[in-house]
Amino acid sequence: MNNSFKLAMDRDLENVNEEFNNFLHRVTEVSSIVKNLASSDTNTQNIGLLEADRVLNTSKQEQMLENIDEKDIILKIKSNRTVLNKKALHKKENQNGDTTDPEVFMEEVSKDAEMRYKDKQIRTEKMQTFKTQATKAFRRGEYEKALCYYNKAIEQIKDSPLLYNNRALTQIKLGRCEKAIDDLKLALRLNENCLRSFLLLAKCYKMLGNCKLYDETIAEAKEKNPGEISFIDNTILEY
Repeated sequence: MNNSFKLAMDRDLENVNEEFNNFLHRVTEVSSIVKNLASSDTNTQNIGLLEADRVLNTSKQEQMLENIDEKDIILKIKSNRTVLNKKALHKKENQNGDTTDPEVFMEEVSKDAEMRYKDKQIRTEKMQTFKTQATKAFRRGEYEKALCYYNKAIEQIKDSPLLYNNRALTQIKLGRCEKAIDDLKLALRLNENCLRSFLLLAKCYKMLGNCKLYDETIAEAKEKNPGEISFIDNTILEY
């Protein structure tokens, strides 16, 4: 075997090893996605959906399984006297001793992601319907009815700061500041810079006579929204 041929074979072997490592990384990545999708936490599920979409939309050129010629791999690996089981390209043993076919894995992830996407679309449409009804009831001064619709909207979509802010305002109209505060804290957990949440929260503390928390909330609102200080000052004058 001349040197040039040996160098070429070495380069080919390096490429194969790199591709196989990438394949194993992809299987690990898919396992992580499935775990996220199965989580009971909404944010973790959303991360899983985004990761699944990214993996599923990867171009064919980047998909390991579609690029590898198995016969070519066997030839190259044997030339280095390394034994490679072809089944390793299709199965990876997990920590529990089970085996998972990556093609089946990806298909299941695709189906699950599509199902969740469609479910999210349906729930979003229902939420918009309830939100519209709630807004109409609120404008008519029918606050109990508005509250009922906001509750139903939040049952569909639980991670919308807007819905929590609107329900909090409805609770304020009903004189239930403590419940409004709970909603506003949830809204700020979802969006820590939300000016409307801060202002409504300050309003609640003002109505409850808690000057300390009122001042702290206004100060934090200004800190988080330095470009809106004059607006904040004008708004609190109305309280």
